[in-house]
Amino acid sequence: MMTGGIGKSRVLFFSLIVLATFQQAVSDEHQPLSKVAIHKTTLALDDLAYINATPNVLGLRGQNSEWVTLQYSNPKPTIDDWIGVFSPANFSASTCPAENIWVNPPFLCSAPIKYQYANFSSNGYKNTGKGSLKLQLINQRSDFSFALFTGGLTNPKLVAVSNKVSFINPNAPVYPRLAQGKTWDEMTCNMDKRIWNQ
Repeated sequence: MMTGGIGKSRVLFFSLIVLATFQQAVSDEHQPLSKVAIHKTTLALDDLAYINATPNVLGLRGQNSEWVTLQYSNPKPTIDDWIGVFSPANFSASTCPAENIWVNPPFLCSAPIKYQYANFSSNGYKNTGKGSLKLQLINQRSDFSFALFTGGLTNPKLVAVSNKVSFINPNAPVYPRLAQGKTWDEMTCNMDKRIWNQ
């Protein structure tokens, strides 16, 4: 009788361990962008490296999202090279002052809003150093630029920066937001539109 209870306990214990292991394997407890150590970025610009984005102007037919094609090249490619999308387009430390006089700001002071590995859609990238990638952008009410990094996500080295890309009407109303009203049977719909005083 005692051995039956111990056997059930062992089965339950091992089942819990298997479930816990499966949970850790299936889910990442961090947001993917948290893997990017942008504060460790160093400057490694290479005159032969480039990244070009087309088209330069998005939303010509009133769209709030559009695909951008990137063409890029790195004369010293690695499998850890990646492309970051930045908005606003100017992402250098010159745009954010030091927090105090004893600490200098990092080389880059804003993190990418998304990233993709350079070899994602270009299988020969490791050998040729050339690649192409399509990314969908959503109107962020600011311009975009793209940066080619080497050194992986944990030790990024900035190799090249693209041209700027922007939506023709960055201040267009984008998406509505629904919220419950003052009573259970009410709903409000808000639509933001940025208005600039000129």
